[in-house]
Amino acid sequence: MTSKEIIKRLVAHDAPPRFGYDLSGLSDFQWVSSRRLINLPDNPYDRWGDYPELRALTGFSGETRRDVYGNIYGRFNGKTKGECVRGAIEDWEDYSFPLPDFDPTYRDELIKKDLGACERFVFAGGESLFSVLRDARLMSNALMDTVAEPEAVAAFIDRLAEHEAAVIKSIAGCGVDGWFFGDDWGTQMSTFISPDAFRRLFKPGYKKVCDAAHEAGMSVFFHSCGYNYAFMEDFIDAGMDVFQFDQPDAYPSEVLASEFAGRVSFHSPVDIQKVLPTGDREFIENRALEMCRMFREAGGGWIAKDYPSYGDIGVKDEWAGWARKVIIENSSIS
Repeated sequence: MTSKEIIKRLVAHDAPPRFGYDLSGLSDFQWVSSRRLINLPDNPYDRWGDYPELRALTGFSGETRRDVYGNIYGRFNGKTKGECVRGAIEDWEDYSFPLPDFDPTYRDELIKKDLGACERFVFAGGESLFSVLRDARLMSNALMDTVAEPEAVAAFIDRLAEHEAAVIKSIAGCGVDGWFFGDDWGTQMSTFISPDAFRRLFKPGYKKVCDAAHEAGMSVFFHSCGYNYAFMEDFIDAGMDVFQFDQPDAYPSEVLASEFAGRVSFHSPVDIQKVLPTGDREFIENRALEMCRMFREAGGGWIAKDYPSYGDIGVKDEWAGWARKVIIENSSIS
């Protein structure tokens, strides 16, 4: 059985023979770009650098860069991906936020790759929805907008969702198996906004993206950090098939396996905050074994992954390797 078949059976809850792998040196996945952008405006600030003119605009003293939307990001000493320090939308009354054009001929390149014959499950990455709003308005303004400017928020999210649905449609039939996108929605204790606000302002946009992906024959993988239990049923109702949670023990994993694994699947490492950073070999190995057991008892529903940048969270690869070895040795479901 190929990797593609195993992941599809995991997603469909159709008696997969083992857990999925998205591990260092052992992966069931292949990534492709979802689009090629064209007609982009000239941007002399698309790389990190020391730009006096951006420093004057933002008051930020470290490295800066500007993205395709006009958001300006900052960071210090070359560390992290940076945070937005000046959003492109300062006022809903008068703003410009052009969405970049994508090349319709890009699908021809995908077709030539014959992705349908690939033995791995093929992912294409999509754009976020809430995260685009969060950066364009900055976090504090974006959260305030959900109360003070709900119509503007809903219209903005719908516009983003329409754009993503159009991208998905443009690559339908090209052999892409899964659409991957995400938004961080919670602190370690709760979601940023109420479930009611989420349902009114954001859920329709997510459903539009998920519907487009499903119509194109793609499963939907959704990343989100934080404790998002209050949104889980709405996520599922919107059409999300697999949840990429790097902090499964925020719920904890027992809850994910017992309450949801029969309906959706999880694409997760052993927890990157509560388990792996301890460096405690016995604890890490035992937790990896417990996750194998609980998801096996749930009939599958787990694609084990590695975090892409362990160094950023103070985890040695040796520590992650302890979990990885246990998972591989105990990955059989049947």
